[in-house]
Amino acid sequence: MYIREYNHFVSDAKGKVIGGIHPYHEVLFVLVGELNLHWLGSVFKAKAPALFIFPPSSPHQIVQVSPFLECWFVELRPQDKDYVPGIDNLNTWNVAQSQNPLSLNENEDLCATLGSIQRAIVDDLPKKQGDTFLHIMMCDIQKLLLQVNYYAQKQRCPQELLSAEALPDKWSAQSYIYDQIRYMEDNYMQGITLDDLAKRSGYTPSYIIRLFKEMTTLTPLQYLFELRMDAATSYLQSTPMSVQEIAETVGFPNIHYFSRMFKKKFGESPTEWKRTHVL
Repeated sequence: MYIREYNHFVSDAKGKVIGGIHPYHEVLFVLVGELNLHWLGSVFKAKAPALFIFPPSSPHQIVQVSPFLECWFVELRPQDKDYVPGIDNLNTWNVAQSQNPLSLNENEDLCATLGSIQRAIVDDLPKKQGDTFLHIMMCDIQKLLLQVNYYAQKQRCPQELLSAEALPDKWSAQSYIYDQIRYMEDNYMQGITLDDLAKRSGYTPSYIIRLFKEMTTLTPLQYLFELRMDAATSYLQSTPMSVQEIAETVGFPNIHYFSRMFKKKFGESPTEWKRTHVL
């Protein structure tokens, strides 16, 4: 995890506007006061204590409503093995924070993690004490993101309360990658990109590639290509569909690109392949 900036700030300027857009995830915690959060085209009213997490390149602004406001924030970029919640869970969590302040009774573990991060930021421990405290803060942030994802998932799917025994498998990276594999198998005809998979899973593109190779020996785009080729040969062998129709059906932008990639894989054009494989 790379932390670009962290800061603790106070303001006695009611109506003050803070925020903007940047290519980093941001964790924002409201310690004291009230604010209006402008995010994703909506306005959310929030009262301390409240925790918000914004994905990268996500415009957001806070407008101070109370006479006094105290907050801290962290801007970070996940690395290969770091986990961040997907956009659906972030949206669920942020909306819930605007409706109900954090409860120590209901979120005791999460509040304890927030307390540890807060001490590091307010006392500026990473700069004063060195890399060890910076790494501790990174670990706490990763823990916080996992906790947020857990509680957000419970809010979205309350019938799927996770038992302690189920957590290791549920939270394993391979489990998430398997979900992406199934998604690709169900939607191979769509315009799936590596960025799409990253947004769905919460992992960085480079880490997704590594896990895909471990599980399938292929990169995600190679796996998608194989799915499309398998579907194409099936259509060629068992239907009267034209090459043009098959190309469009399995997700290729045009017949020329489809035919070129098909010949590169099989050594013959789709029409030639059908002639030699269909009795």
